[in-house]
Amino acid sequence: MEKLLSRNWFCVGCIIFLTLGVWGRSAGYGFVYDDDILVSQNRAIRSVRNIPGFFWRRDLQSSEAEPSSYRPVRNSVYALLYAADGQETPRPWIFHLNNVLWHAAAAALLFQAALLLWGRLGLTTARRGAALLLALGFAAHPVLCEAVCYVKCLDDLLAGVFVLAALGALLRWNGTDRGYAWALGWFLLASFAKESAAPFAPVVFFVLLGFHRLPWRRCLALTAPFLGVALFYAVTRHCIMGRTTQYAPISGSYGQTLIDMLPVATEYLRLLWGVPPFCADYNYMVSQPPYALFSGAALGGASLIVLTVVLAAGLWRQPEWRLAGFGLGWIGLFLLPVSNLLPMMQYMAERFLYLPLMGFLLALAAAMLKFSAPRLAAAAGAALVVVWAGTSLEHEGIWRDDLTLFVRTELEFPGSPRQEQNAVSAIFHLPQMRPLFPEHEKTGNWQMAKSLTPAQADPIVATLQEARRLFPGMDVFTTELAFVEAKAGRWPEAVEMAEMAARQNPGSATNQFNLAGLSLGAGEPGRARAACAEALRLQPDFAQAKVLQARIEAALEAAPQKASSPGN
Repeated sequence: MEKLLSRNWFCVGCIIFLTLGVWGRSAGYGFVYDDDILVSQNRAIRSVRNIPGFFWRRDLQSSEAEPSSYRPVRNSVYALLYAADGQETPRPWIFHLNNVLWHAAAAALLFQAALLLWGRLGLTTARRGAALLLALGFAAHPVLCEAVCYVKCLDDLLAGVFVLAALGALLRWNGTDRGYAWALGWFLLASFAKESAAPFAPVVFFVLLGFHRLPWRRCLALTAPFLGVALFYAVTRHCIMGRTTQYAPISGSYGQTLIDMLPVATEYLRLLWGVPPFCADYNYMVSQPPYALFSGAALGGASLIVLTVVLAAGLWRQPEWRLAGFGLGWIGLFLLPVSNLLPMMQYMAERFLYLPLMGFLLALAAAMLKFSAPRLAAAAGAALVVVWAGTSLEHEGIWRDDLTLFVRTELEFPGSPRQEQNAVSAIFHLPQMRPLFPEHEKTGNWQMAKSLTPAQADPIVATLQEARRLFPGMDVFTTELAFVEAKAGRWPEAVEMAEMAARQNPGSATNQFNLAGLSLGAGEPGRARAACAEALRLQPDFAQAKVLQARIEAALEAAPQKASSPGN
C-alpha cells in the first residue's frame, strides 16, 4: 500500500473513480430551478461568438430581463458545451456530466495542494495517505450535492478548480516570475468565475508567510497584485451590473441581517461534518422571527466564530499545527463573501460551502495525523469517507427533477413561500396536467380548458388528490380539483371540493367567490347567494363578486317564474 500511495496517478485515479461512482448518475437528471433561465432558455449561450460579450454585457448573463448575477466564465463554458453537443435545444446530460468532471478535477487538485502544503512541512507516507483521504472526503461529501447536481452551480466548481490551481502554482513557485504569473492568472479566472474566490487574495499572504517563510514585508508586496485582481473584478462587476450588493438586507435592516446570520455558523458547522438534514433552499429562514442579539442562537453562533478565529491563530503559531490553523483560517475567509456583509438574497446555501469545505478537510486531516494511533486514525478517516459517500448517494436524487426537488424540500422544510410556490408550479407542470392548460406549452398562458373529457380529467384528479394528501394545508389543490370536476361536468363533486377549499381557508374571499360560481353552475342559486354574500363580506370591493351577485339574483328571480309557467 505504501508503494501505491507514493504514485500520484494511483491516488488521482482513486479520486476520479469515487467521484464518478458517487455522482455519475446525475448525468441522467434534468434541468431544475434556475437552470431554465441560465441554460435552456438562455439564447446567449447558443453562440460561442457571445463569449467576449459575457465579460462586459449585462443582458447576456441570463434570460432574465434583470439578471442578478455576473458569471462570464460559467456562461463561456455553457456556450462551449452547447456548441459541442450540437443540438437545437440544450440537453441536460452534457451539462450535468460537465459538473461531475469539474468536481473530479477540484478533488484531484485538492490532493495535489495538500501534498504541496505538507511538502513544505515535510512529506511522509502518513501525510500522503491523509492527503488522499481528505481528497476522497471532498469528492464524496454530501453537502456538495447541490454544487455537483445543480447545473447552475458550475460557477462554484469553476471557482474551486481555479483557486486550487492558483494555490498549487503558488506553492510550486520557486521565486521566478513565471510561476507567480501562473498563480495570478488562475486567480483572475477564479474571480470571474464567482466572487466567492476573492478571499484567496489574503490567503496568498499566509501561504507566502507560513509555507514559503518569506519576510512579512515581502509577503505584503507579493500579495498586493492579488488584491488588485480582486479589486479589478469588483469594479468590473459593479460597472456592468450597476450595483455592488445583490439585494437589500433580507432582515429589513443591515444590522438585523448580520445578527440573523450568527446562527448560520452553527448550521454550517453541522453541514461541514456531513450531518443531515440537508436542504435545497434555506429561504424558510426568512419567515422566522428576527433573532435578538443576546438570544441563545445568536450567542452560540458568535461564540463559534470567535472560537474558530482564536483557535486558528493559536494553531498557526505552532509549526507542527500550522496546516490545521491554515485550514481553519481558510474556512473563515471563504465564508466572508456569503456572510451578508454585502447584502445577498439568502442567509445560507449548501453550495456556499464548496470552497470552505476544503479548509475544513485540511484542518481535520492535519488533526487526525496527531493521533497517537495512526492506523486507527486512518481507519476512522476511511470510515468517514464511506459514510459520506453513502449519504450522498441517498440524498443526491432530490436533484433529479423539479417535482422531486421542490416537493421534497417543501415537505421536509415547510415555511418558505417561495418554495411552496415552486412545489405547486412543479405539480402543475406535470405531463398529465397539460389538458387542463392546453395553451401553456405554446404560449405560457395558464388559462384553463373550457371542458375536459372524463379520460382527461381522471389523471388530473388523481394527481391533485395526491397533492392534497402531501400538502393538506394548501387549498390551491382543492380549488383546482373543484374546477377540474366542473370542466368534466361533474357538478356535485365540483361544489363539494369548492366547499372544502372554503373551509380550508375561511378567510379567503376568492374561495367563497369560487364556491358561489360553481354552485350557480350546478343549479344551486341559493347556495351561490350565501357564498357570494360571504365573499363580499370578506372583501367589500370585490368587483367580480358584485357582478356574480347580480347574476345570482337574476337566476333566483327567474327560478320562480320558470316553476310557475305553463307546462311546469
